[in-house]
Amino acid sequence: MVVNRVRSFNSGVMKKLTFILCFLTITSIAIGQIAQTTIQQKSDCAAVTQRMMEQAFTINRQLEIENSPEELACLNYLFALSYELAPGETALRSQRMLFNIETYKNLRRVDQHVTVYDEQSGLKFVLYSWNEVERSLGTIRSAYQLASSN
Repeated sequence: MVVNRVRSFNSGVMKKLTFILCFLTITSIAIGQIAQTTIQQKSDCAAVTQRMMEQAFTINRQLEIENSPEELACLNYLFALSYELAPGETALRSQRMLFNIETYKNLRRVDQHVTVYDEQSGLKFVLYSWNEVERSLGTIRSAYQLASSN
C-alpha cells in the first residue's frame, strides 16, 4: 500500500514537472519569435504606424518614441496589428493605409471582437478585444525587457 502511494505521488509530480517544462519551453519559443521581429526604429514599423505617428504626435514626441524601441513596438501593434480585415474582405495596401484605428478604439469591447465599417477605406475591420490587446502588449513588453536584460 505504501509502494502504491509512492508511485502515485511520483507519477503526479512527474506530470506536473512535465507540464511546467512544456509551458516554459512554449513560452520561451513564443517570446523568442517576437524578439526576432523586434522593432528598433520607425522604419521597422508598418506604413500605417508611420503615418499615424506623423498625424498623432509632434516631432519632439516622435523623436522620444523613436528612442524607445519598446514603446515603438507597442504603438506598431496598436496602430497596425490590433485588428484585421473582416472575413471575406479583400483590400489593396492603399486601402488598408487609410484605416485609422484611433477613430474606432472606443468601440472595442473587453472580451469580444467588434466589426466596424470604415467609410474612409470602404472596408470592414475586426477589432480585437481589450483583453487580447493587453495580453499582446504584455508579451511585447516582456520580450523587450528580456532582450534588454541580456
